[in-house]
Formats: sequence, C-alpha cells, structure tokens
Amino acid sequence: MDAELHRKKDDWPARLWNCCRPAAAPALFFLAVLYYEELFLKLYCFRGLTLAGTAFTFVFSIPVAMVVGLICGALRPSRARWLLAGLIALLSVWMGTQCIYYRMFKTFVTLFSLTKMGMVAGGFGDMVLGEILLNWFPVLMMALPAFAALYLAYKGRWLVDGPISRKMRGRWLLLALGIQGAGMLTVLMCGSGTLSLRDIYYQAAVPELEVQNFGMMTQTQLEIRRVVFGIDPDREVPPKLELDQPRRYLLLEEHPEEEPQILEIDFSALMERDGEDEQLVEMHKYFSQVEPTAKNEWTGRFQGKNLVWIVAEGYSSLILDPERTPTLWKLSHEGIVCSNFYTPLWGVSTSDGEYVTTTGLIPKSGVWSYSESSDNAMPFSLGNQFRALGYKTMAFHDYLYTYYDRNLSHPNMGYDYYGIGNGLELEEVFPPSDLEMMEEIVPRFVNEEQFMVYCLTVSGHLNYTYDDNAMSRRHWDEVADLDYSDPVKAYLACQMELELAVTSLMEQLEAAGKLEDTVIVLSADHYPYGLTDEEYSELLGHEVDPVFEIFENGLILWSADLTEPVYVDKYCSSLDVMPTLSNLFGLPYDSRLMAGRDILSDSPGLVIFSNYSFLTDQGAYNSIDDTFTMWDGSQPNEEYVTQCIAEVQNRVAYSAMILDRDYYRVVFSGSEEPDA
Repeated sequence: MDAELHRKKDDWPARLWNCCRPAAAPALFFLAVLYYEELFLKLYCFRGLTLAGTAFTFVFSIPVAMVVGLICGALRPSRARWLLAGLIALLSVWMGTQCIYYRMFKTFVTLFSLTKMGMVAGGFGDMVLGEILLNWFPVLMMALPAFAALYLAYKGRWLVDGPISRKMRGRWLLLALGIQGAGMLTVLMCGSGTLSLRDIYYQAAVPELEVQNFGMMTQTQLEIRRVVFGIDPDREVPPKLELDQPRRYLLLEEHPEEEPQILEIDFSALMERDGEDEQLVEMHKYFSQVEPTAKNEWTGRFQGKNLVWIVAEGYSSLILDPERTPTLWKLSHEGIVCSNFYTPLWGVSTSDGEYVTTTGLIPKSGVWSYSESSDNAMPFSLGNQFRALGYKTMAFHDYLYTYYDRNLSHPNMGYDYYGIGNGLELEEVFPPSDLEMMEEIVPRFVNEEQFMVYCLTVSGHLNYTYDDNAMSRRHWDEVADLDYSDPVKAYLACQMELELAVTSLMEQLEAAGKLEDTVIVLSADHYPYGLTDEEYSELLGHEVDPVFEIFENGLILWSADLTEPVYVDKYCSSLDVMPTLSNLFGLPYDSRLMAGRDILSDSPGLVIFSNYSFLTDQGAYNSIDDTFTMWDGSQPNEEYVTQCIAEVQNRVAYSAMILDRDYYRVVFSGSEEPDA
C-alpha cells in the first residue's frame, strides 16, 4: 500500500499534464508562435529589443495563449487542429500587416482603423500591393508559422487528443486571469522614470511605446480599452515652473502684460450646472486653470484680409530651390519665417495631420478624429469663424469628395466643400494635378468681396516612382540631371506641380487686384513618408535623425504688407497654426480650449509627437529611451521635465475628451457663436 501511494505521488506531474494536455499543448504552440512574431515585429520596426519589453511581452502573451488553448481543448481534436491553425494564420496576417503599415506610416494599424480599410484599399490597392512585394521578407517570416500550422492540421499531426474536463477548464481560466493580473500588478509597481511603464500602460495613449514594452497583442487590448473608456489625463494640473534661464525666442519682451486671449466663460457656473457629470466637471476645472496665451502686437494684424490656406500633401521644405521652385522659395523666405517648425506624423491615418492643422487639437488615438468630429460643434474652425463675419468660405481637395469622410467633416467646419465627384472635375490621373485644381477653383472665389479658402493638395502623394506617379512623369525632365536616386527625383518632380499651383494662385490673385489683401498660408499634412529614411537623407545631405529631424519642416505665412521677414526661433508645429491664424485675424477664440498655441505669443514653445516625445526651447525628450537632452549640453531640471511630460499628456488627453464629449457644444450651448 505504501509503495502504491508513493508511486502515485511520484506520478502527479504526469497525471497533471494528462489532465491539462488538451489545452496545454495548443497553448504552448500558440505561445511559441506569438512570442516569436512579437519579437520579430519589434526587431523589424524598432531595430532592437529592451529587457523590460522582452519580459513583459512574454508575460502578457501567456494568458492569450492559454485562452486559445482552452478554446481548442474544449473541442473535438479534428476541429481543434483547424481552429488553432486558423488562429495562427490570422495572427500572422495581423502581425505582417503591422510590419508593412509601420514601414509605410511609422505607426500601427488599430482595430478601429479597419473600419476604413476598404476605402483605403480601394483608393490605393496597387500601392499596398507594391509595399507587400517590397517588404517580402517580414511577410515571409510572419507567414512561416501559419504555413507550418496549416500543414500539421492537414496531416492530422497535432497535440490535441481529447477535450479538457469541465473542472479543469475553470482552473485553467483562473490561472490565465491570475497571470494577467500578476503582470498588470507588476507594471503598476514600475512607476520610476519620467514616463514610466506604469504611465504607458495605464494612463498614456502611445501605441508605439505600448508595442515596444508590452507587445502588439497587449497594445490591441489597450486600444480597445481606450476607445471604450477614453484616455485618463494627469489629474493634477502642474504649477507653473520658474525657469533657470530666460527664453531665447521672446518676440514681445516690451509687452509682458497683455490681455489674455480668452472668452467670457463662467467655468464655475458650468461646474455647478454639470455637477453630476464627473468628467465634465473635471474638464471645466482643468480648462479654467490652463494658462492662456496673451494678446500681442500681432493680434488682429491681418484683420479684414482674405485668406488662402493650403495643407500640402507630403510637402517638405527640402524641395525648395530658388530656380526650380521660385514662388515657394520667395514665400518661405518672406513673411513670418519659423526656423523650428515641425509636422509630426500621427497615429491612425494621414488625415490626422490635417485635423491637427485645422483644429489646433491632437487626434484621439484609435479613432478617425475628423470623422468623429463631423457631428460636433466646431466654433473655432476658421470656416465657421470667417463665415460668421460674412466671408465666402470654401474648401477644395483634388481627390475623392468622400475620402476620409471629408464630405461630412469639412461642411461641419463651415465650408462649401468640393472634391472630385462633387463639383470638381479633373483629369483622371493619379495623383491629380494641383495646378489644374487651382486653375479651376480660383475663378470661383477671386471676385468675392471677402473670401477664406482652404485647399488640401494631392500632387505630392506617393508612390515616388516614374511609372506610378503621373506628376513625377510630367516633370521628370526638370529633375533628371539632379544627383539623387530615382525615388528622390520622383518626389521632387511631383512637388513641382505644387509650385505651379501656388504660382497660378498668386498670378490670378494679382490679376484680380486681390493679392495685396490676401494672406497665403501653407504647411504639410506630414513629411514625405513615401521616401525611406535613406532616401530622405539624400535630400538632407546627411543621415537623418528618425526621431526628431525627419519631422522638421517649413511653414509659409505670407502677406504682401510684411515688407521684411519676421524670424521666429520658437519651437512650434502644425498644432499651432490654427490658433496663430485666429490671433492674426483677430478672431474670437479661447486659447485655453486648444492644444496648440499662438506661435507669436510669448508662451513657451512645445512640439508634441505621437509617441509623447517632445521638443521645447530648452531641449528634447525622447520617450523611447526616456531621456531629456538639453540643447546646451547641461543637466536637465527634473522638475521641468516632469512638468513638460504632464503638460504633453494633458494636451493629448483633453483633446480626446473635447472630441468625445463634444465639449465646445457643452461650453457654448445656448449661444450661437463665441464672443470675445
């Protein structure tokens, strides 16, 4: 009897394995595949691994694999084999898609983005196919596990040989939940650093950092949580910190005590009115404490003038040349010249760059922010603002009228909107001609007494090849002799059409006698991500810094009555364009209710990137390695860095909350328009 009991005790690992095997075997196989693909994704996208990222990705992969194993273990072996093979195939497709998407856009696909993928694939299917062929290696590496799983399922060779018992199912699920909870608890304790792992997991909305530190599957889970529950801001509004050194860029030192750029908003009354809505009360409290920018000597400088505002597809100031692009060169070197201007790339779609520029808000992670804004009140949009002043307000885009739901968002911004298929007919080539658009649209508004026109161009769109880009072919002879690779030549060639379009605009305005009374503004929606980093380095003349330098760009802000250029050394970005124009044209707006700031005010410069990296007039913060580097090489003030990170997080979070809660409608409900 004692010998039999002793034998049973010795055999308990084998008996436990036999009980768990129907779930454990497929779980272990799925875990091996998932972890392999997670690590490959990190290496391909980030060119490296971190110890914390490798460890947490493994921990958070275990519960996912256990759930897959539990599902397979509850089925008959024949069905379980094919289900497991199918799940691995889906995983390989998802991971391979992420590799290609990140290669193209330096961001990741979100589940919400898939709702618009049919539209993108329909418009740029050939381009997507080209990227798949170009990136055959990561596609192959992701596909190998799927091929292996399908082959084994076909041959019937699989370690699934019976259903797991009901009793064991509950224990298995509890174990999976326990491992997930232990991982989350461990992350909760990792609160060191200016942007800690705890902040990234629980508070921030940074897909790039989430993938790097926790893996793509965890990022997807966090994205779902974010879309459903929103982004939590930093609960404390950090106090203003007195800097150890004066700001380098102050334009308005002789006007230190100007009137704040705010509207008459009674936040106390709003808090009392919305007292039962905790989130709204929190928003009212936050915005009431935000330090506004001040009115300044530039306030109302362009009041009464017309405005033509251009967001140019894939524009880079590196295309400028006094001989090839004389008009753009002239405009960029006259007027208001910003020497530290950036156009960051945002997370969900390229329309986010347009959203940032035209709203002064940061797009919400995981959703198509422009589409989501279509039903919201947008009182500060320039279309609505100028229309209220009696201007003719129009918007044009030389691509499909309904693309990215612009047929909904742009009329909501106060424009009569025209695109291909709705009042704008252009030659059927891709990309369409910016020059042709400008020649067609300027006669529609140039004779109006006052006009405000917004244009989104498309001639600078990728692919940057002679064969695939009609505008590159059209201007190839003008760049053929340049000492660049063919993709760079193709990029420069297609942007020649933008040069001709702006030249046509200027000539038509001058012929109508309107040039002297019209302000021209031009910036990019994003840098030309259709060029590889190596190709972009050709334009720069040195190897590009992919963290910050690649997003450095130019802003054209030109008016004929600025007889001498005005140089601004402040760090600024496309996020700041809309509030700057609002101030220049003397429009009523509240600077507290935007994430951007008036570039010409004495507010500190701040450039925010999608992964929470940022630039200030003191230095640069890289969220990837959690370091702040002072421009002068000195040691950073930790309190200053912490304050800046909190400021960045708050601007991201409250921009998302403005979108989610239709906050402008909440604030201005009962009034037709904001009054100064």
